[in-house]
Amino acid sequence: MDNVRLPGGGTVGTVQAAAALGGFGVATLVALHLLPRSGGVDPVYQLLSEYPLQDSGIGVAYVLALLSANAAAALAGMVMARSGLLRDRTTTALFAVSCASLLGLTVFLKDPAGATATWSGNLHQVCTIVTCVSQYLLAVVLWRRYRADPLWNGRARAVGMLAAAESLALIPFVVVFATRSGTDKFAGMAIGLVERCMFVVILVMMVVLTSWAKAMTRDAKRQREFAAA
Repeated sequence: MDNVRLPGGGTVGTVQAAAALGGFGVATLVALHLLPRSGGVDPVYQLLSEYPLQDSGIGVAYVLALLSANAAAALAGMVMARSGLLRDRTTTALFAVSCASLLGLTVFLKDPAGATATWSGNLHQVCTIVTCVSQYLLAVVLWRRYRADPLWNGRARAVGMLAAAESLALIPFVVVFATRSGTDKFAGMAIGLVERCMFVVILVMMVVLTSWAKAMTRDAKRQREFAAA
């Protein structure tokens, strides 16, 4: 890949680092699902955040996966900001909030189902909703901003479709949090499957947004070269 300088002094190497970290995180989560009995977590009825509640080895692997995802998201955000995709306070704040809440998911552990609720478990639930909602809102803002732009409307359309897909997975979470209480509020629901679908959508959205930022960088470089010719 060409080592093209990004506005603000960054390089496309930042994208490569983000891809490597993100790839490690995804590979680790996939590996946990390939363990006997999916590492002790039912992928249909239990959330990913159940992994730290298993044995220490599985818990450490899960935390490392989330830390890698945090680092990858931060690097991708740098690329988006330098390219101009995140060009105002609204989009920058939404992305920053999503990164902060993703870190919160790593720091604050989920309460075991049926156990007494704790402040850490409650914060974990808040971070879950904030991460998903902020990513959704960011996608909607970018779709509305660029949908009429002839240069970027195709990418805006893709982001808008991903936002619509994420909303379908987000609704069950919002409904359950609004109508049920207790640490076993998801009992009997295929919430694990819903969460994993939403995770895939958010992952694809991050890839699409990073690719979009790279395209904006290349376009800005071509314009500078044309102006200098």
